[in-house]
Amino acid sequence: MKILVAEDDLDNARLLESILKKNAHTVELVGDGKEALKRLREDRFDALLTDWMMPEMDGETLIQRVRAEVETAPFILMVTAVGDDDSRQKMLQTGADDFLIKPYQSADVVRALSDGFARFTQPEPEVSVIKPVRINGLPPFVGVAITAGTGSPLNIPKLFDSISKDCPASYFLVQHGPEWMTELLAQQIRLETGFPCHIASQNLQPEEGHIYLAPGDHHMVINPPPVSLGLNQKPKANFMRPSADVLFESASKVFGEFCVAVILSGMGRDGARGAGTIKAGGGAVFVESPGKTSVPSMPRTALDSRVVSASLPLGMIGEAINHQVTLSNKKLSHRKREE
Repeated sequence: MKILVAEDDLDNARLLESILKKNAHTVELVGDGKEALKRLREDRFDALLTDWMMPEMDGETLIQRVRAEVETAPFILMVTAVGDDDSRQKMLQTGADDFLIKPYQSADVVRALSDGFARFTQPEPEVSVIKPVRINGLPPFVGVAITAGTGSPLNIPKLFDSISKDCPASYFLVQHGPEWMTELLAQQIRLETGFPCHIASQNLQPEEGHIYLAPGDHHMVINPPPVSLGLNQKPKANFMRPSADVLFESASKVFGEFCVAVILSGMGRDGARGAGTIKAGGGAVFVESPGKTSVPSMPRTALDSRVVSASLPLGMIGEAINHQVTLSNKKLSHRKREE
């Protein structure tokens, strides 16, 4: 792997260089963000390891400019001594794919780089076009299943701020990222949007108008009517746990045509296969327009897999959800009257 290291402390830079070269990587060192951006424009690298605080151009500005100006951005690992929750969340929101806290061991560097790069470069998923078999019984409401990558925590409150609280649906959310982020995100959603937001628990029965967030390191599934939530620690899907594919595939079985899937920006390929199942079952799939995101690979994979109903800027997805849920709810109410 060809790796660019941006670090102004020469001792730290040499340490990273030594660790990486021992693991058969090609390494180039630069001393600040300005030089790193120059090299990324001139040459292609598989990964960028960057310090947060540097002269000339700091890590935050470097990442923002790489995402905006470098045509093929590498996997970005932020290396920093700043370890509080707010700072770590800010790093991910800036566009870093992952972070490594100083002081670290050699094994920490190797693991963070190998796991992250595996997610970044995983092959295109095979998307099923076979219509799923929905479990008997109509769902009590429309289900909206949403996923977002590590660079998207700020997008979630923005999305729900544009969704009507009278929209007759229940919302199920997979947010990729470290476990500590989950409760922070739930609090942020509650404070900024007014929606009731809960960390999912085993056998919890969801309610209309509420948001249910998958806890860290657990897959969240939706069980058949009477609808309830399930959690498990089965193997990772798409290098992720929780995984959007796991959530989406369970949602398609429970909600069928009364299901909406949403894929926001994020790294990797998670969500495309499950979205294909929802679309094949008659549901709708909305993705955030890749050209408008800092980390476009998740929505782009869904688009390339031809499973998307509409690709929209973040500010328009909420309205699309309102419209689709209203239509689906009318159809669901009519079907219930027929039964």
